Amino acid sequence: MICVVALIVFALLGLVSAKYRNYFFEAFDCVTKRVTLRKCTTSFDKKMKMKITTKLARFNKPFGGFVFKNFELISWIITFFMIASLIWSAWIGFSGLYNWYYYGNCYGPESSDLCALNNLIGASPAVIEGCMNPNCTGVDCEVHNMDYCIGSSCGCTQGDCISN
Repeated sequence: MICVVALIVFALLGLVSAKYRNYFFEAFDCVTKRVTLRKCTTSFDKKMKMKITTKLARFNKPFGGFVFKNFELISWIITFFMIASLIWSAWIGFSGLYNWYYYGNCYGPESSDLCALNNLIGASPAVIEGCMNPNCTGVDCEVHNMDYCIGSSCGCTQGDCISN
């Protein structure tokens, strides 16, 4: 299943170098065949198997032989870890955006840690720490949390909660 990994890698490399665009199209054809449970007709997987194992065998012949014999299994393992890391990264990224939007930080309602996303709205740590209201998080006051910023202990200036 090296075709899936190669498709992503060669798609990125093909953006900057014409050398890899043919590999991308071959990998795309191979992936579409494999997804429909057909055999890859372009022999792309065999070509990549030979290129990879030849380079590995130059440095360590027994290891190159091992990779050659178990190439399909190794390809499936790499594909699994690539998809798992993609899902994990998306989960962490979306949960961070969700927490930032609703709580004003990347880590949830109980956290007072700084978030890199606060730089997007221009909230400085000193402005946020200066507010006595615990609900004042530095999130854009005009979009949400406006009711937290109005009161005797803090107000809203230029989209930031500040102490009065």
